[in-house]
Amino acid sequence: MTAPVDSPAAPPMRWRWYHGLAFYLAQNAVGYILGELVSQARGTPGRSRPSSFGPYFKSLRNARFAPPSEAFLPVWAVNNASAIYGLLRALNRPRGTRGRDEFLTLQALSWLDLVIWNAAYFAVRSPIHGLVLTVLLLVFTIASVWVAAFRLRDSQVALSLATLFIWLTLASPVAFFQMLWNRDDLYGVGPFANPDPRFLRRGAGREDGRNGQAAPGVHGSGSADTAATGA
Repeated sequence: MTAPVDSPAAPPMRWRWYHGLAFYLAQNAVGYILGELVSQARGTPGRSRPSSFGPYFKSLRNARFAPPSEAFLPVWAVNNASAIYGLLRALNRPRGTRGRDEFLTLQALSWLDLVIWNAAYFAVRSPIHGLVLTVLLLVFTIASVWVAAFRLRDSQVALSLATLFIWLTLASPVAFFQMLWNRDDLYGVGPFANPDPRFLRRGAGREDGRNGQAAPGVHGSGSADTAATGA
């Protein structure tokens, strides 16, 4: 009798561009649904819809160096496409590769941050949440770049997060001043300071005068039914 021949091991799965596209679409769908559920639960439908993002951003008091709301769509298209490229490249490294699991864990946390963004920020009009989520995403991104560069030792994976890092470096102080100068609807607090007009973006807070108001005792206080993000 001839000895049984072992069947060859199946080659490891290769993650390709269409997997990345499917992941991106699924992430957006889940984020949208979560945002709508929170908006409906709070009796403010539509707050988490993309059509409300621009008006909300323009209604806030923003720092002079804040980017225009029109920049968010193209910038995030580049950020997401580049980050997903790096994610797929890391996934295609052999299991057990040094740094692979750490990088994937950090990226899972980063994408979770983005998934809950609509629900935690737009739907509840909370600049406090916006600041926390922006800073956390910056921390996860810095850690991911470090792991990719010094443990995974893959410069392409590290560079795939370069545009996101640059954007978040700008977005973090923007989010800080949003939190400082605007009303938080969820917690019913703020503004915490009255900004010097020289530091304000032109036209900031003018679309909805109820949102970008000075701290109580300076020029009064108000609630925000309409508002926007800095990240």
